[in-house]
Amino acid sequence: MTRNLFFSKPISWFGLMLFLWPTGCKKDVKWANVPTKAVVEWDQEHQKIDGFGARGGRVIPFFESPKRDSILAYLWGNSGLKLNILRGKVLHTYPFNEQNRVVTIKPVGVDIDVAVSSPAYQALSADAREELGQLWILKKAKERFQVPIIIASAWTPPLYMKTNPNSISAKKFNGLNLNTYSTLFARYLAGFAKAYQNEGIAINAISPSNEPENVFSDWDASYWAPNKLGEFITKNLRPALNEEGLQSTKIIGSENAAWGTANIFLSSMDRSNIDILAGHGYVEVADLIFGKRGYNPSPLKWTFDTGGKPMWVTEASDDGGHYDAGIEGGLKLAVNMHKLIAECDASAYIFWLGMLASQNNEALICTRSDGSLEFTKAYDVMGHYSRFIKADYKRINVAVQNANGLLISAYKDPQTGKFAMVVTNTGSKSVPLDINLSGFVGGQLSNYQTTATSAGHWGLKGTVTPTASGVYSLTIPAKSVSTLEGTKQ
Repeated sequence: MTRNLFFSKPISWFGLMLFLWPTGCKKDVKWANVPTKAVVEWDQEHQKIDGFGARGGRVIPFFESPKRDSILAYLWGNSGLKLNILRGKVLHTYPFNEQNRVVTIKPVGVDIDVAVSSPAYQALSADAREELGQLWILKKAKERFQVPIIIASAWTPPLYMKTNPNSISAKKFNGLNLNTYSTLFARYLAGFAKAYQNEGIAINAISPSNEPENVFSDWDASYWAPNKLGEFITKNLRPALNEEGLQSTKIIGSENAAWGTANIFLSSMDRSNIDILAGHGYVEVADLIFGKRGYNPSPLKWTFDTGGKPMWVTEASDDGGHYDAGIEGGLKLAVNMHKLIAECDASAYIFWLGMLASQNNEALICTRSDGSLEFTKAYDVMGHYSRFIKADYKRINVAVQNANGLLISAYKDPQTGKFAMVVTNTGSKSVPLDINLSGFVGGQLSNYQTTATSAGHWGLKGTVTPTASGVYSLTIPAKSVSTLEGTKQ
C-alpha cells in the first residue's frame, strides 16, 4: 500500500534523487470546433497485454463479509470485471520450519470453509484469521473462475529476520538482516509458494519487496537498497525457488510506490533474474512533499533498457482526498491507466483493493453503512479495460489529430481479429470524433459507455456504422469513458 511520506528523517542520496525526479506538468486544454481525428493502425504494434487484476481486499473483512461470494464474482467472474490477475500477500506471520523449509499457510485443524461465527474461527488470532482468509480468497477465485495469474508480494520478512526485529515498519532503514537471514528469507518465500502449490494454487510470480524505498510509514514494510535487492534475487531467491522445483515461478521487482521511483531504482540494480519489472501508480515523491496524494497523473516512460521484459503496474488507487464514488473518481483512474498503458507501455495493471468494508477510494467495491455494496465509477472504468482487452492482445498505434483532450488507445487480438478502443474524455464538453482504420476493415462497432449518469457499469450505448468512405463518426460525451469493440473483417 502507498504511504504518508514526511521528511522527518535524513534524506539519503537515493531519496534526493527521488525528490529531483521530474513528474511532468499539465497543460490547459484548448477546445477546437473541428472533430478529433483518430487513425487506428493495425500493423503498428506495441506491447503485449498480460491483463488486469486486483488484490481481493483487506483480508479479514473480506473473509467475514456475508457478501464475499458475490464480491469474488463481481471482480473475477464473467458477469463482473473478468479480472485475470489476483495479487496476494506473503504474510510475515507464517510458522516456518527452518530445517525442512516448510511454511504453514493455514491454521492447523481449521478448514477454510469454517463458519466465521463458529467457536473454531472465533478462537483464532488475528494473524491466523488473515492466513486462513487469504487462502480462502485465492483458492475460491482459482476454483470458481480459473483465475490464470496469481502473484504474491512480501511487505516485510518475518520480524526476527529484520535489522530491528521489534519494528514491523521500515523506519530508520529497517530491513532484512542481510548477513544473517538472506538465505532463510529466500527459503521462506519459496516455502510460501510451495505450500500454495500443495493446495492446488500455483503462485505464478512472487515479489520479495513492496515499496522498498519507503522508510517513513508505520505499516509493515522493509527497506531495500537497490543493489542489495538485486543481489538477493540473483544469489538467494532464484536458487531457493529452483531448489523447491519452482523453476517456472517468476520473480517481480521492485514494486516502488511511483513509476518514476521504479525507473531510478531498477536502473541501478541487477535485473538479470527479474522476470517482471514493476512499479506502482502513485504520485512521485516530489508531489508527496507538497501534500499531493493518489494516482500519478503524469507518469513518464522508463529510461533504462528493459531488455524486452514486461512492465507491470502492480498497485494503484486514489489514496488521498475525500471519498468519490462518482465519475470524477473514475476519470482519475482512467487517466492513470491510459498514461501507464498507452504512454508508458505497461503490460498489466493491478488495482490496490477489490473491496473494502467501508467507503474509501482505495477499493473498487465499497460497503455502505447498511451493509449494501456500492460500485464506484472506478469499478466501471476498470471494466472498460478488463472486460474487453484480454491477455495476449497487442496494443496498436492510434494517430490522433486535434485531440481536444481525448485520451485514445487501441488493442487487437492477433488470433481472432477482435479489437477494442478505449476513449476517455475528462473535459466538460462533448467532443466529436472521427475514426479511420488503417490496414483493416472493421464493420460495425459496439459502443459501451460510462458517464456521470449512466446506469449499469459499461452499458451498451449502441453501434457505430462506418460511412461509405470507412469513417466512424460519433460524439464522445463530456466526462466519460467509452469502449468501442469490433472485429476485423
